[in-house]
Amino acid sequence: MLRALRTRLAGESGSAIVEFVALAIPLFILIFIYLNNFASVSGNEEIVRVLAREGLRAYVASDSDHAGRELSAQALSVIATHLGLTPGEITTLSARYDCSDNPCLSSNGRIRITVSYIDAQSHRTIEASAQEHISPWM
Repeated sequence: MLRALRTRLAGESGSAIVEFVALAIPLFILIFIYLNNFASVSGNEEIVRVLAREGLRAYVASDSDHAGRELSAQALSVIATHLGLTPGEITTLSARYDCSDNPCLSSNGRIRITVSYIDAQSHRTIEASAQEHISPWM
């Protein structure tokens, strides 16, 4: 009986499953963590891209530069809330405007907005830009 038990334990049957569990499962866990982090970063970058585009659209649709900056700031705040940014993230939200002409809403001009905020989970600054060309017939 002891001999039969030794021969059964000495066999290679089942060792592949043990090796798979011991080696592959930790790799799958690392891959899962990486993909989860990548999805979070991608989502945050998409949010800031939407904010930049919509903030610039609000600016261009306004009547003057001063009204454009105020309307753009309001649009950024409202859209950020609807996109799920936390109040803490919204307070870190900033917009920088670069214009080719002065005033910015000059015909045949170019306006670029760069929007950034600090992600609450990763404490990483996320930034995106959008650019608009003003019609020469404005």
